[in-house]
Amino acid sequence: MMKKFLLIFLSAVLLSLSFHPLHLYFLAWFGLIPLLFAVSETKPTHTFLIGTSFGFLLAFFSLFWIAFLQIEIRVKVLMFFGLVVMFLYLGLYYGTGLLIARITGFWFLPFIIAGLEYLKGLGELGFPWLSLGYSQADYPVIIQQASIYGVYGISFWLVLINVALFYFIKKKSMKNLILTILFFFLPIIYGLIRLHLIPEYKKEIAIGIVQPNIDPNLKFTPRMRDETFNRLIRLSIGCVEKTSDKLSLIVWPETATPINIKAKNIYQSTVVELVNRLDVPIFTGTPIYESEKNEIYNGAVLIRPGYGITQEYKKIHLVPFGEHIPFDKYIPILRKIDFGEGDYSAGNEYTVFTTDGIEFSCLICFESIFPEISREFVRRGAKLLVNITNDGWFGKLSGPQQHNDMAILRTVECGVPLVRSANTGISMVVDQYGRVLRKTGLFEEDIITYSIPYYSIRTFYLIIGNLFWMLSLLFIPIILLYKCIKF
Repeated sequence: MMKKFLLIFLSAVLLSLSFHPLHLYFLAWFGLIPLLFAVSETKPTHTFLIGTSFGFLLAFFSLFWIAFLQIEIRVKVLMFFGLVVMFLYLGLYYGTGLLIARITGFWFLPFIIAGLEYLKGLGELGFPWLSLGYSQADYPVIIQQASIYGVYGISFWLVLINVALFYFIKKKSMKNLILTILFFFLPIIYGLIRLHLIPEYKKEIAIGIVQPNIDPNLKFTPRMRDETFNRLIRLSIGCVEKTSDKLSLIVWPETATPINIKAKNIYQSTVVELVNRLDVPIFTGTPIYESEKNEIYNGAVLIRPGYGITQEYKKIHLVPFGEHIPFDKYIPILRKIDFGEGDYSAGNEYTVFTTDGIEFSCLICFESIFPEISREFVRRGAKLLVNITNDGWFGKLSGPQQHNDMAILRTVECGVPLVRSANTGISMVVDQYGRVLRKTGLFEEDIITYSIPYYSIRTFYLIIGNLFWMLSLLFIPIILLYKCIKF
């Protein structure tokens, strides 16, 4: 029993190290092998427990930073119990997946894991964090395969390599060695070819990104309002002065304006005057109040020279227990429990912003981790993704880096560039191939100005989305039924 626990522990450690903060990405190529040996020597009835234990440990080692969120102490007490439940919940996916694979055979495990990762991201409680494919985010050659089948396809590839290596070690078979080499190098060859065939582009757009580094615990206090706006204005002027190119857009982070900028007030007048003076549109995150509905949204607005506020976006996918209580419409008693969360309403419109010939859409914070949202924006005409976020709550541990990695994959999947403005970092510019062109540090006041290639690529993923992984979920019960009938 101790041997099996050590194998489970080793796999959890290896895979967690493939993510940030250390990001030893190559460990994901073989990190599952100890777990597969533990499962292969276990009765099917015990496999679920082994898989769940592994998933719990992987979540614990990789998401420990959640315990250090910059939030109220009274909320942290509730969070402790919530984390235990969440880690167990994430563990159940591995428990279920390995149990099915123990019955069907390990060669089905890549389909099972990819399908379950897709399932894990659905609904109000969707949380696709720690999908294995994100461990490869910093390596453009590897992640080009996401243009075909998305990040869950990279997870499929990683599990497939692990299974092939496992069978090679177990059976010492030349056939399995050849399969391992083939499985490993095919996507890499595809990535090398794709990066070699990058087309010449004719149009560039100059973007300014503002990272104000405002303490998230203070930014909504009345005494910080003037300081916040003064800093945003100073940094925006700095963007214009830093480059000789005419800026097409300046991006401020999530809730950069701590009050509703749509309301008639001195702050709105100040920002509109700044936009007119700089002759550059500003895109900013802002709370949006609708008094007639008594609702507040986490939103963003586009302010154009000579026009003022022309378009708005209201965040569609809210952070569960952070911005709202899931299912509170159906279970009213949940509204009476104080989780320390915000009380935001969800938007329902996929806005495509237009200014000076640029068409872009906005991913607010948490939305960048959901491939389906980005895909829908691009299918509706967006040729640039703008990710605004406030990761200051995460502190200086690995949370901001993990969050940042997930945004990178959206560019390869959808074939469009992405600019990211984060209040405390990490802000960045990423091209259509997932290559990070500029990047800031954490908890630094900074700006980025960069001229990015403005064109889009019609990827296969954009056409089919997550169809492969939906079919995997339908395919698994059929295989299970066949195995049960056969035996």
